Amino acid sequence: MPFAHCAHRALRRLVLPWLLLALHATAASAAALAGGPMAGPATAERVGVWLMTDAPAQVQLEYWPHEQPGAVQRSAPVAASPDRGHTARVDLDGLQPATRYAYRVLLDGTPVELDEAPAFTTAPAEPAAPREFVIATASCNYVPDPPYEVTKDSFGAGFEIFDTVAARRPDVMLWLGDNIYYRDSDFEPADEAAARMHRRWAATRSFAPLQRLLRTGQHVAIWDDHDYGPNNANRDFALKATALAHFKDYWANPSHGLPDVAGTFTRVPLGDVELFLLDDRYHRDDDASTDPARTMLGAPQLEWLKRALRDSRATFKLVANGSRMLSDRPSPDERGGEGWHNFPGERQAFLDWLTAQRIDGVFFVSGDIHYTHLTERERPGTYPLTELTCSPLTARVHPRPFPVREVPGTLITQRNFCTLQFSGPAGARELRVAAWDAAGTRLWEAAFPAARLRTP
Repeated sequence: MPFAHCAHRALRRLVLPWLLLALHATAASAAALAGGPMAGPATAERVGVWLMTDAPAQVQLEYWPHEQPGAVQRSAPVAASPDRGHTARVDLDGLQPATRYAYRVLLDGTPVELDEAPAFTTAPAEPAAPREFVIATASCNYVPDPPYEVTKDSFGAGFEIFDTVAARRPDVMLWLGDNIYYRDSDFEPADEAAARMHRRWAATRSFAPLQRLLRTGQHVAIWDDHDYGPNNANRDFALKATALAHFKDYWANPSHGLPDVAGTFTRVPLGDVELFLLDDRYHRDDDASTDPARTMLGAPQLEWLKRALRDSRATFKLVANGSRMLSDRPSPDERGGEGWHNFPGERQAFLDWLTAQRIDGVFFVSGDIHYTHLTERERPGTYPLTELTCSPLTARVHPRPFPVREVPGTLITQRNFCTLQFSGPAGARELRVAAWDAAGTRLWEAAFPAARLRTP
């Protein structure tokens, strides 16, 4: 046998095992989908889709109209990098209005296999067109540390509720704050806090029981104290800019605050329904303050809210906040937990403005308190204001609820979620609010015709 041939065979014997090992290592290190995908609110032409990987990757989406599986388009690549917790947001532009799209995720060019192709539906071409759709909402989602063991004393449990919400096929999921629970250890030491906070988000977002819900409908969020910082945190929280950066990394909200005013507040039009999502933490004074000028929202955000409400042409204007907005103290001597009632000057000035401006269709939504109920506040000469407080999703129920101005029959003291269903033609629109338990049993329902939320 010629020497060259022998040498070639010997070289192959040496190289082949190393080549196979390298290929195996490459396959083993390839990024996988760790959380999502999750679509944000879609306009008639655009949507942002969030997802998280477990390693650096180039992320793309292939998408197509549901009825045209052959009309596949591919997005530009977006990097999922360690500095953002391997999260990525892929924006799809040039979509057709009022169209249901299916899509799939590609990581480094390889399609990710899911049980069902996720989908989203774009808004109608006419921005204020009435349409029938459902918003699901909840607050206070506590996921325990791995290995996710649940005992009778667990603060977080009942995770089957995620699939129960998904089974109702909501068009939009509105997360009302405390969507994760930071632990005090996540903020120390200071030079490791950003990475620890990322890990808290990643642990919650990669939680297996949550994935079906994330892939259902479109999602928007506000925050409250536990996904902003420590318990009852306010504007003095030293890591609030870091918390805001993390919020942006893990949600697909359309915007965050104003160019010159930091925060998570934004507005989301949904046809003749509009969401006004508030930030009750970044500019908040201490609830225990006695300063008559104390504020929960801050003057710039409050002025933004007034302008947005005044300019809106929506039939229903949903004002969403982490803390309750319409409830009062149980007595003059009891604070009654956190809420706008601890900032009476700011709240009363806003409610007086709302009456004077004759703003129709306002309905408040909040979370935080670990029980659910409707609150109603009469206003002489105009329609009463109503607030849905919906909590908790998976966190522990409050052992001693103390609702004030409760609508009889609406107090829920178990893990639950709520729905807001909009239906009817223009001129006869209706909002139906319902609360549901973890198994999907309806606990109560209340109807709010648009005419009921109109200034006489």
